[in-house]
Amino acid sequence: MKAARGFLRPCFAVAGVATVLAAIIGAIADGVNGAAGAALGVALASLGFAGSVWAVAGAEKIDLRLTLPVALVTYAAKLGLFGVVLGIVRASGWDVMWPMAMGIIGGALAWLTTQGIWLLQAKIPYIELDERV
Repeated sequence: MKAARGFLRPCFAVAGVATVLAAIIGAIADGVNGAAGAALGVALASLGFAGSVWAVAGAEKIDLRLTLPVALVTYAAKLGLFGVVLGIVRASGWDVMWPMAMGIIGGALAWLTTQGIWLLQAKIPYIELDERV
C-alpha cells in the first residue's frame, strides 16, 4: 500500500491550488464570506479523502480483509461529518452554505481527478508474482 499512497503528495498539491481558486471564485461570487466558505469546503473534502486513505492503510497493516469494511465505514463517517459541518454552518447564521458546499464538490473533483491521473501513470503490479517460478 505504501507505493499506492504515492498519490497523496500530488493530491494535496492540487488541493492547495483548488483552495486558492475556490477562494478567488468565492470572493468574486459572494465576497469575503464566499471566499472563506469555498476554501473551507475544499479543505474539508481534502482532509476527508486523506483520512480515508490513512484509515484504509492502517487497516491493511492489521489484515488485508479489513480494508473494505474500513473504507465503507470511513465513507459513511465522512459523509456524516460533512452533513454535521454544513448543519453547524447553517445554524451559526454564517451565510456560506452554498460556497462551502460548492467547495466540497470542487475539492472532491480535484482530488479524484488527480488520484485518477496518478493511477493511470503509476506502475503498480496488479498481480503478485510468485518467486518459485
